[in-house]
Amino acid sequence: MNTFLLPAIVLSVGFLLMFYMMRRNKQHVNNEDLDKEILNADQYQKDFLDKEYAYIKGWMKNATIDAFTSASIPYTNADKAKDMGKDILKSAMTLGAVKYTTVETPAFVVLSEGKMHYFSTDVDGDLKEHLIFNSDRLSNATVSLTPSKSKEIIPSKYIFTFNIDGIKNTIEIHNALEFNANVSSMLGSNYSKTLTKNRVMGEQFYTKISTQYPNLKVKS
Repeated sequence: MNTFLLPAIVLSVGFLLMFYMMRRNKQHVNNEDLDKEILNADQYQKDFLDKEYAYIKGWMKNATIDAFTSASIPYTNADKAKDMGKDILKSAMTLGAVKYTTVETPAFVVLSEGKMHYFSTDVDGDLKEHLIFNSDRLSNATVSLTPSKSKEIIPSKYIFTFNIDGIKNTIEIHNALEFNANVSSMLGSNYSKTLTKNRVMGEQFYTKISTQYPNLKVKS
């Protein structure tokens, strides 16, 4: 087989799969009744924390989890360019024997008894960082919304900004859990239902924290 043929086939299949999933996700988002699904939020959260996200209970040392969702630290194009430069330099230092690539790893926020816990992970999925924002920090934080241009693929983000010792620190709160699906799960019958549950988790987190801290409600 031509050495260029196999990569071309793989790339074509990848594009077709991406197009299929974008179309399927868009249809699902347009048809879902989120207000109705939110009534099941507590059960969905229990299911997630008992299965896929059981490790979060371990990180919380079994403390109360009122709500949780995915999060991230802002990663701009300038940050990406800087990391790319570092990766190229580190790869060059190994004379090409090792190729370094910076990747973004999952992170989460948990609302527990009035405090917000931020967890970041390393490339192996292990806990890397645990930050706690108490009621004083949250009461003095500000919020803005970055709506998604493709809500069927990318979640919208609530930008929480904290002034800590005169330095602004920002955390992006996603309005949906990240869904790291493999190909078989994306093609499965439960995929659309999981997307809905992910959205419910994100919306529940923001609703609960903005109810406790009205300053975190986005002004329309």
